[in-house]
Amino acid sequence: MFGRLQLYIVIGIFLFGALSAGYYNWRKGIEREALLEYNQHQLEQNIKDQEAIRQQLEDISTKQKEVQAANDADKKVLKEKLESINTDLNSKETAATDRPASEVLKKTVNKLKDAVK
Repeated sequence: MFGRLQLYIVIGIFLFGALSAGYYNWRKGIEREALLEYNQHQLEQNIKDQEAIRQQLEDISTKQKEVQAANDADKKVLKEKLESINTDLNSKETAATDRPASEVLKKTVNKLKDAVK
């Protein structure tokens, strides 16, 4: 029923199909490996970026604590100065030499107070 030529054609078609399937399977495997490698590099870069951000946040937190400590120290010094001034103003010596201020001095202080705003 089949002739020799027809058998060669069928074998050729089958062989071509098998080789084509093998080639495309090989090519798809290479693409899959390249994609996996690319994704691996992306994940590694993401981890490096997260570590850098974490380090920056730690640095910011440390600086914030330093600034807060300096601010607290400044508040303490300012509070001590204000208490010292208040003590001086409430002393008997200051009360004994206290007298009403002149109108010129009052106007000058008011003008200076308004100029600061």
